[in-house]
Amino acid sequence: MTAPERRRPLPALAFIGALCVLTAVVWFRVLHRSDSAAAPPHPACPTAIPTAPVNAAKTVLPVPSKISLLVLNSTERSGLAGRTAKKLRRQGFNVTDAADDKPLYGGNGKPISGVAEIRFGPTAKPAATLVHYLFPAADMKQNDSSSGVVVVSLGADYKKFVPFAKVRKQLHKKDVTLTRKPIRPTTTTTC
Repeated sequence: MTAPERRRPLPALAFIGALCVLTAVVWFRVLHRSDSAAAPPHPACPTAIPTAPVNAAKTVLPVPSKISLLVLNSTERSGLAGRTAKKLRRQGFNVTDAADDKPLYGGNGKPISGVAEIRFGPTAKPAATLVHYLFPAADMKQNDSSSGVVVVSLGADYKKFVPFAKVRKQLHKKDVTLTRKPIRPTTTTTC
């Protein structure tokens, strides 16, 4: 009878050791990867869309002095934009001009039948949100303007705006904070 053949454990131990090292490397990379690596960019996505910063605890809007307004008259009432612009300046808003509404300003050339139309680009959304408190029945119209100016085009049903003192009380009840600092929009992708 012959003696049983002894097995050599070295090749098996080397193989198991290599598997352990490989497993450790894979788990290390999985646990320490960045969020950007987890979600690859979408090559078909055209552009990023700026949005206002999201804060679950409080909404933050700019103070009136940091908001640039263009007040337009979309009615046949003479001087309506000028009178309203003067009153808005007294409320602390930075009114850049008052004029008749024209397609140049984003209108469609037709009179506005409602109270007003608030036009704004993505970067001016926080400012337009505050302006909407002054004109709560106005239609909000976001466009692709890169300007930070909010356009308020007054319509046939416009009588007066809500005084800022009342707006401030509403904002306090809704836990909205006003800031003098610029509100920089963040970008999010929609693809």
